Amino acid sequence: MADQTTFDFPKDLLDARRALHDIHAELRTMQADRPWSVEPNDGWDDSAKWYPSVRPATEGWSAEDTAAYTALQERARELSAFVITHKFWGEVAAAERAEARSKLIHATRPAPAEPAAAS
Repeated sequence: MADQTTFDFPKDLLDARRALHDIHAELRTMQADRPWSVEPNDGWDDSAKWYPSVRPATEGWSAEDTAAYTALQERARELSAFVITHKFWGEVAAAERAEARSKLIHATRPAPAEPAAAS
């Protein structure tokens, strides 16, 4: 039996959750595009161990990148607090809150990007 419960999320809650998805994507992109360590690190090569681990030396992130990342993290914390403490949750029955929070996440998640056409 399919769940038919719907929730009338307020616009400010939807907007905040969408912004949070966007910020999380931006943080992931920053992590992927920059060195593995924010701080300078000599790296290591434990490839001979039973659980190999290798990281190259890195100069770390620039001060600008670190500041931008920190600002995004702070904005994510602010938005998370706004979403979590929104007055809307007080209007939802306690037994339905987990489902409502899940539906909010799914309702605001960006659509997956279309794969690039093979040339």
